[in-house]
Amino acid sequence: MVRTTKKNAGKILKDYLREHGIKQNYVAKKVGISSANFSSRLNGRLKFNADFALTVSKVLDIDPDIFLK
Repeated sequence: MVRTTKKNAGKILKDYLREHGIKQNYVAKKVGISSANFSSRLNGRLKFNADFALTVSKVLDIDPDIFLK
């Protein structure tokens, strides 16, 4: 089964980080990408795909279903 992300996955993640006091730079570093790349994914300039959703979910120890359809 192909998994796709919700249209607002970037906003969901951005809100989650803000609510939990987690810095984008911290997550970007843990994911292994630049802060600029991470920000671009959150803001829709780069694709927030299922692989990215799964990786971020693993780093944050949260259920990836919040990002996936």
